[in-house]
Amino acid sequence: KKASAQEKDPNPDRTEPEQPSTPLQLDQDESRPDPLEPSQSPLQNSPPKQEPRQLQRATSDQTLLLHNTISHASSLGDDSRWENVQDQVNNRFKAIIDSLQDSNIKHYNIPSINLSALRPDFLNRRTLSIESKQASKSPVTANGALRAPTVDGDPESASPHMLPTEGPDLHEMSPKIAHPQLNRALENLTGDVVVMGGYRGSVLRSAKPPHRQQWIPVKAGLNIRKVNLEVGLDPEDEERMEETIIPSGMLTHFGPVDIARRLLNRMRTCKNAQEGRLRVHDYGYDWRLSPQLLSRKLIRFLEDLPSNQAGVPLGERGAIVVAHSLGGLVTRHAVNQRPELFAGVCYAGTPQHCVNVLGPLRNGDEVLLSSRVLTAQVNFTMRSTFALLPEVGRCFIDKETKEEYPVDFFDVEHWKEYKFSPCIATPWPSLGPEKKGLLGSMSASLPIPGRCNSSADPSKLEALDDTVNNASDKAGKVGNPANHAMNMQMGAHRPSIATTSNIPLDAALAYLKRTLAETLEFKHALAFRPEHASSNAYPPFAVIYGTSVPTVYGARVNGRDGIKRADAYDELAFASGDGVCLAKAAMLPSGYSVCKGGRARTERGHVGLLGDLEAVGKCLVALEESRRGGVGLCLNGRV
Repeated sequence: KKASAQEKDPNPDRTEPEQPSTPLQLDQDESRPDPLEPSQSPLQNSPPKQEPRQLQRATSDQTLLLHNTISHASSLGDDSRWENVQDQVNNRFKAIIDSLQDSNIKHYNIPSINLSALRPDFLNRRTLSIESKQASKSPVTANGALRAPTVDGDPESASPHMLPTEGPDLHEMSPKIAHPQLNRALENLTGDVVVMGGYRGSVLRSAKPPHRQQWIPVKAGLNIRKVNLEVGLDPEDEERMEETIIPSGMLTHFGPVDIARRLLNRMRTCKNAQEGRLRVHDYGYDWRLSPQLLSRKLIRFLEDLPSNQAGVPLGERGAIVVAHSLGGLVTRHAVNQRPELFAGVCYAGTPQHCVNVLGPLRNGDEVLLSSRVLTAQVNFTMRSTFALLPEVGRCFIDKETKEEYPVDFFDVEHWKEYKFSPCIATPWPSLGPEKKGLLGSMSASLPIPGRCNSSADPSKLEALDDTVNNASDKAGKVGNPANHAMNMQMGAHRPSIATTSNIPLDAALAYLKRTLAETLEFKHALAFRPEHASSNAYPPFAVIYGTSVPTVYGARVNGRDGIKRADAYDELAFASGDGVCLAKAAMLPSGYSVCKGGRARTERGHVGLLGDLEAVGKCLVALEESRRGGVGLCLNGRV
């Protein structure tokens, strides 16, 4: 054919213009053509070539119920896009935005006005005949909407509900249409399902009647009523905590912020739940206590569920647990202790570590308008706070040289040296002007009598630096109240109720040493256990994570001594995550496997992860299919 083509062409040296190739049909998840696919031939008369048969692997990721290294997610986010981010995202505001997009508020159309009805009668008779002729020719109205069909030519028979002016409104869709994955999961979901919150994610009430709410108390946040969330330092104080404060279910919402209320409502109103085949539990726990104690309480709760009673068939045993944030760490510890109690676990934003906890430990945290509820001392007495500390403390970076300054958060001496909590040592004053948040700026602008000007010249602060540091170190050996008085007198570091500590230093050090050792033991117990995997004892696991919100992974400081200063957390470094939990930290630890189809990425912030019903539905479907496929059903040699 090439020879005949050259004989017909009088100018064989002429180059033909390149013909545009036929556009390739790509698969749904592909971004480039298959290298094995044959290119289109420029000759129309040539017979079509047969495509080579695709290679098939007997152990591909599509045939396995578990996969460890193969990931359907292309990446865990582009961290370089957050390099110029200076301020942390307001997670509370992000949660409100996430909740509003799921609101059931309908968008009503503005009623149209029939101008012809306002015309005189002699004009209506003339225009009515003209408009009726034009309307019979076109099925579309002037604004582009479809005209409603008539019955027997009577325009009055048309229903106004049959005039869609735009595309389908997600707010007016039925749940089955809006969330097909969740609907598919609920059609097959039976047995016990437990949904539990994370850090600060359970309602706490007073143990004495009338059982007033201690967390989250709106009146306390507005400084109308006082609450005390501090935990005693002795181990016996945890065991007796239910004498004063008791958990009262999961914190499903707070004002307009939805945490899990919509999810629980959908589960409890599905057909299987109404007919008694599905039992939904929102599990509340005292998130202030040690994670080992919380794990034991969770195990006792699961043991009492109907699905874990004697006589239940092995294929129907165990509960599916949907755990958010800290609740996932407690669940992972319980899984390693008693894997037969679980039929599957969905981890939503469960961090292996979270450096955000360093801020409340040193500076306290605000609740609405109050800084008295979660002071630095209260956070210090909460055992669960230490479970979020990273074992590898590479979260401080030099501003100029980019050098990392590793620290050991589980060494008491490092707490003394770097002053991570005012209960142990007061931080050094800032070299520059202190950054104030919204409440700080408001309080600073109020004309309070007796308040001196807290803004100081950086050069003067630098000149007094050695004197103040030496004085604060000496005062730290005496006690924290004297320390705060010293700083207030010097004017460099203004104390506040949020950073005041009245715990004796010896008691604080003894508590810290014991708590760090117990926490480190707890974190080691979260590691993968090969004996569970080899015996197929582990239930299927799923993960929900976010990548669209800048999330703190470290702080930029001025040298290693900058870690000791009050402004150490003013300039933060960000990576991809959900605003609290890094995307990489939300993955399962080394050795664990995610079930097939059990990894879901969401655009939600950390607080509203369980509000993404499609992500939860996708994970529940994956857990159900893996369980039916036999994952986690081989215990003690029985299948």
